[in-house]
Amino acid sequence: MDKRLIATDFDGTLYIKCEISDFDRNAIDLWRKNGRFFGIVTGRGEDFKDTVKELGLGVDYLILCNGSYIVDGDGNIIYTSPIDGELFKALESAFRAYKDIEYFSEYDGSVRYQFYATFPSVERALGAADELSVKFAGKISAFVNGRHVNVGNAGTGKAESVYIILKHFGLSEDAAAVVGDDYNDLLMIKEHLGWAVRSGVPAVTAQAPNICESVGDLALTLLKKNDSEV
Repeated sequence: MDKRLIATDFDGTLYIKCEISDFDRNAIDLWRKNGRFFGIVTGRGEDFKDTVKELGLGVDYLILCNGSYIVDGDGNIIYTSPIDGELFKALESAFRAYKDIEYFSEYDGSVRYQFYATFPSVERALGAADELSVKFAGKISAFVNGRHVNVGNAGTGKAESVYIILKHFGLSEDAAAVVGDDYNDLLMIKEHLGWAVRSGVPAVTAQAPNICESVGDLALTLLKKNDSEV
């Protein structure tokens, strides 16, 4: 299948050691110059739009808050799924019960698309995500990225959001090449038969259908493969 769209995680996948490599930047530029779509799918919040501008990175879309907030390359909203205020307060109460928690979101009455919490270890974050998924079954989706837990509405997630962006661009459901490195990328990678970067979390790379060295490596490999199939 001709892959027309790349959806990459940001931290640990595209953004490594506080930078995007020139190799990745050049490959992404070439990918887009060939008429293909490129965007980032991340757990970062709405203000990440400003970060992308500061980095000088060209994108066709951004999937933020693990899929609860999606915009096009100009920042126009494509999709949102805000958390109900009562649910947000219930999450705050539940997370407050964890005595070793380092940080958690607090309700301030504003529209929120994701609940954030930080634990002292990856293991504690994974455990809390599992526990909260049971406690709030049918109401939330919980994701783990390192020591961080992100919570959105049920039915939201990176895997689901890729289908939304494919439909937005009028592409088939198998036209996406997704790539990530951490636990919150795994469902997306498995659902879309995607890639994990070789430097990713071992438990994620072990389950990924495909492995690549970097986002740039993936883009160039797909361009060559797509051209050879024409």
